[in-house]
Amino acid sequence: MGPVDLYAIVGGVGGEGESGSVHVYEQAVAVFTGLSALEQAAIQAVAIVLIGGVALGILRYSGTKTLEVSRRSPVISLCIGLPGALVLGGLFYTGILLSSSAVGIFFAIPLVAIGVIVLPVSAALGYVAIGATIATRVGLSRTAVWVIAGGLLGGVTALVPVLGIALVTIATALGVGAGTRVLVGNGGVRQPEERVVPPANKV
Repeated sequence: MGPVDLYAIVGGVGGEGESGSVHVYEQAVAVFTGLSALEQAAIQAVAIVLIGGVALGILRYSGTKTLEVSRRSPVISLCIGLPGALVLGGLFYTGILLSSSAVGIFFAIPLVAIGVIVLPVSAALGYVAIGATIATRVGLSRTAVWVIAGGLLGGVTALVPVLGIALVTIATALGVGAGTRVLVGNGGVRQPEERVVPPANKV
């Protein structure tokens, strides 16, 4: 297989035609928007519960800390998260565009991975944080209940497109901002090691 054949498979010879990755992305969006409002709400609710539950299970410390930070100071997290989410979204779309060429595909993979992993996880944690705030108002303090509450909140608001778009924007920005603050504050996603200070010698 020559370079021309490889280029034709990845993105089209000479740049003619639409990028395969862009076409797949647009087709996936068209399929989702073509579903009924109830189906979209159910998919969004299940996705939030699954992604949020898995994220909190894998990243126990940083995930829980993200919820705590987003609930403690949501305004600061939103101020940091709004531009951060825009940057991540721009990198994701740039990666899709770069995947149209054989050379750009190597740069596109990490950019697309950032968008596919970071943005959904941030949005899910943002929904869970909002659900946790609502659940604690009625005396429910278990993390599993917070995840379910976030999923239900995302599903219900998805039934009203304007409200759903507004809330998913807020949730994503909240998750990105709080997650950034946790990573910058602790220097990583792992729980910082606790140092045991020996007691002072008694005289």
